[in-house]
Amino acid sequence: MHNKLGIDIDGVLTEEGPKNNSIWQQKMTEFFGRNINLRKNTYNLAEAFGLNTEELNLFLKKELENIYRQATPAEGAKETLEELKERDFTLILITARHSKYNTLTKNWLKKYDIPYDKLYHEDNKAPLAEKLKLKLFIEDNKFNALAISKKNIPVILVSKYHNKDIEKNNLIYRADSWQDIKRQLYTILSEHTATNKFS
Repeated sequence: MHNKLGIDIDGVLTEEGPKNNSIWQQKMTEFFGRNINLRKNTYNLAEAFGLNTEELNLFLKKELENIYRQATPAEGAKETLEELKERDFTLILITARHSKYNTLTKNWLKKYDIPYDKLYHEDNKAPLAEKLKLKLFIEDNKFNALAISKKNIPVILVSKYHNKDIEKNNLIYRADSWQDIKRQLYTILSEHTATNKFS
């Protein structure tokens, strides 16, 4: 049976830029015509950038599709996934994006020639990861990472400003880049498989 990997898209496959000049900050500054700065290390965009709910909703309504379309792949992502495919891994993309962006997302993946086997749109990722019997998940959302790890699935958590305060967990491993992910992935899978055999 192939090793099935779960992979998030935004902030994992896509390059969002540095903490203090992310694509979100750039687009918000441009959209509102004022300097928007990161104020809080949180996944909640309104709190993170000092917006009220109405402002955030307006911004997302007007700009979210453009951000998805204009995103570029994270350095090393495509090459790592290509290597994994060559090694007979099954690559399952699970994104919290609404399913109405399915065609846009597939077109983006095709544009950048990103290899994958299946694409799911699901915000609550842990039950799906368990159902699909994933061997490992690559994610940047700390809440998803914790929930997935509770299903006894190891998670490589891509380090971001909004996940620095995650509680310690033996099944969550940090990575700063796709080179780092590649370096850790085979070891994690090997160790986790061996542990499960004797547990």
